Amino acid sequence: MAENPHQTTFSGPHTTVTRAPTPHIGRRSDGIAIFELHVVRGHPTVIKYKWSSHRRSPQKFTAWFRNVKTQEHYKAQQTVWTSDGHGQLKVTSLPRIIGEYQLVLTQYNNYSNDYAHSSNFWIRPGDF
Repeated sequence: MAENPHQTTFSGPHTTVTRAPTPHIGRRSDGIAIFELHVVRGHPTVIKYKWSSHRRSPQKFTAWFRNVKTQEHYKAQQTVWTSDGHGQLKVTSLPRIIGEYQLVLTQYNNYSNDYAHSSNFWIRPGDF
């Protein structure tokens, strides 16, 4: 995982937890920020995440896995309701391609308009 001086990472045999500082959501932003990400290793591995929003945030968005090396996007969940504040995704939406990924939250069904993205995390062969 990439080193970031503004986040805390804890790793164990089955879980990697990344906690970022409480995000600042400005009036001009899209109003969604990922502030916690858990990689829970298993068969399949599950990504648990939390986000914050404000009253101007969109009502829904789409969650994607982005391969850091190729920049390809894989739809993890088409509709995520902003008001929920947390979610979890199985890595089964990936085509069994191991590597370094980010969780990306975007405008509904439009991966070219990012709202937020996580720090990098690794998907390994045993995660599927």
